[in-house]
Amino acid sequence: MLHIQPRVTNPAVGTFYVILSAVFFSLGGFMIKLVPWSSLSVSGGRSFFSLLTLLIYMRLINHRFRLNPAVIFGGLWSASMSITFVCATKMTSAANAIILQFTHPVFLIFILWIFYHKKPDRRAVVTCIIALAGIVCFFFDKITPGGMIGNMLAIISGLSYAIMFQMKKMKDGDFESSLVICYIISIIVGIPSLTKETVFTPSILVLIILLGAVQTGLATICLSRGLDAVSPVTAALTSGIEPVLNPVLAAIVCGESIGPLSAAGGILVIGSVLAYSLSQIHHPQRSHA
Repeated sequence: MLHIQPRVTNPAVGTFYVILSAVFFSLGGFMIKLVPWSSLSVSGGRSFFSLLTLLIYMRLINHRFRLNPAVIFGGLWSASMSITFVCATKMTSAANAIILQFTHPVFLIFILWIFYHKKPDRRAVVTCIIALAGIVCFFFDKITPGGMIGNMLAIISGLSYAIMFQMKKMKDGDFESSLVICYIISIIVGIPSLTKETVFTPSILVLIILLGAVQTGLATICLSRGLDAVSPVTAALTSGIEPVLNPVLAAIVCGESIGPLSAAGGILVIGSVLAYSLSQIHHPQRSHA
């Protein structure tokens, strides 16, 4: 059987995995829009295939499932992130959902500062400010009073996502085991809604499989491997390319428009995130987060 090295130690390789995870995650905006199911049905259906993908990966790296309060805590917050993001994407635009979820680097910095007493370095704070300014600029014409519930769910998803980035640093935590719990919760929550769905065309089933195996399954596996080698804040900021790719793909596939101001915001996000990531590769010891 194919064997995969359990851990990544090289920061450059870790950063690559985080970028790859962001690319996979970014597929969610347009794919979720294309599936004519309810939010909970999409979440539950994709989680089934995410769980299968994760279990295969855990088998390949000989990773045993663990169960303790920290793992359950991580699983609950991961499930919150997954379910609320699908709901937000359905209830508001893909752009709205991803910009508001991208509040997670800010949440993460405050979590590390308040609960772990790890004051962020100046570069992390500056990068976060520039990236968030770019996101606001990128979607300035996309945030509307409508879909307020969806917007609020996206913010909750951002907080949950921040906690997910910190799972590997939690005492007695286990990233993969928490994800197993996350997917099981999402499946259970989605079953009642799934039983009411009536449209099961081959194209829809293919989308659900891709959402589970690639957009969520491989994305979280890559994120897990990236977090072995880079700090949570570095990973959170590096994943900032997702808020740019997500609506770009949604624009191409679903027709959501992107204007000049959005392009300028995208440059701010990508430029600041790549600059910070490169600085972390060359000077990882300077990061306090």
